[in-house]
Amino acid sequence: MRLVLSWLRDFVEVDVSTADLAAMLDMRGFEVAATETIDGGDAVIDFEITANRPDCLSVIGLAREVATAYDRPLRLPSSAPQAGIPLAALEIGESDRLQVTIDDPERCPRYAAAGAPNHVVSASVSPESVPSPTQAT
Repeated sequence: MRLVLSWLRDFVEVDVSTADLAAMLDMRGFEVAATETIDGGDAVIDFEITANRPDCLSVIGLAREVATAYDRPLRLPSSAPQAGIPLAALEIGESDRLQVTIDDPERCPRYAAAGAPNHVVSASVSPESVPSPTQAT
């Protein structure tokens, strides 16, 4: 998981160096594979995320971890008019093939679903150039 620090700072305010942040997350069980400086003075930390932490496979997931470690508030995207990180407006429509119901809007303020027309997706036999699972080694 490559984490761009400016993206992280959109969700949680932390005023620490890249090395300090990487060391703190490393001590919390996130192996740091590499750090690098990119254009504009920003930095990227490359983490190895273990199978037991799928919650940290996103910027928001790692921001939650950083907010907890530094006892800082977490800013989440919101559809509220004055949101610090506003969600993009989505076209709302109806479908005869798909129905989404949000039972608790406070705990799930937004859910997006999409469907593909029947003529777009079809099942067929794989070409011979694609090895079967028993042939793959």
